[in-house]
Amino acid sequence: MPVLSTTAYGQAEDALNLTRALVNDSAGTVFNDPTLMPLLNSAYRGLQRQLAEAGVSVLVSQIDLDLPLTDGVTPMTLSDVSEPQLPTDLVAPHQLWEQQTGSCDLFVPMEKITGGLPNLQPTTYLRMWEWREDMINLIGATSQITVRLRYEKVLPQLILGTDPVMIRASNDALAYATAALAARARGARALAADMQAAAYQATNDLIERYMRPEQFKGRRRKPYGYQRHVVYL
Repeated sequence: MPVLSTTAYGQAEDALNLTRALVNDSAGTVFNDPTLMPLLNSAYRGLQRQLAEAGVSVLVSQIDLDLPLTDGVTPMTLSDVSEPQLPTDLVAPHQLWEQQTGSCDLFVPMEKITGGLPNLQPTTYLRMWEWREDMINLIGATSQITVRLRYEKVLPQLILGTDPVMIRASNDALAYATAALAARARGARALAADMQAAAYQATNDLIERYMRPEQFKGRRRKPYGYQRHVVYL
C-alpha cells in the first residue's frame, strides 16, 4: 500500500464544509469558498487572539538578530523601522537571550522588565528588555550583541481549501464562528446568535484542552525571599 502523508493539522476546507452544513447550504449554492474564506480568516485571527489572552501560543518561532555598534553602543530599541528590525510576522515577544557576537559563549537569558527599564549605564551586555508600544526597549551595550528572540507569529492567511489550519483541533470552533458571521451577513440574527454561542463554548473547550495539562505538572515551591539572578561569565 502507498504511504500517505498525514498531519495533525486540519485543512481550511474541513471548516468550510462544516460551516456550510451549519447554515444549511451544503451544496455551496450561496456560501462558496470565495464567499466564506474572508469570514474564516476573520474567525481564525479572532481565535488566535482569544487563545493568546488565555496564555496559549499557537505558533512560536525563533530568530537571531545581530545588533551593530553605533557610537560605541548597541541600539536602544528594536522596532518595525529599526536596523535590524523586528520580524514582520511578530505578534509579541516571549523570551530573549544574548551572546557577544562571534563568541562561543552560551546564550544568556535576559530579564524581562515591566513598568520601565532602570536608569543604568550600558555595560558589555544588554541584561534587560521591555516590550512597550510595539517595541523592544533595551539599555544598550558597549559590545556587539547577538539577540536570540523567541516570539509568537502571525498565523498565515488561509487562501486555498487545502491550506493547513495551524491551530490543532480548532475546526469546530472556527466553523461555528464563521457560520455566525455568514448568518449575520444574511440577516439571520437568531442563527448568528446561536452559532456565536456555540463558537464561544467550542473556544472555551479548546482553551481548556491546552491549559489542563499545565495544571497537573509538579512544581516545587520556591523558598521565601527567593530572587532570580542572571550570572554573566
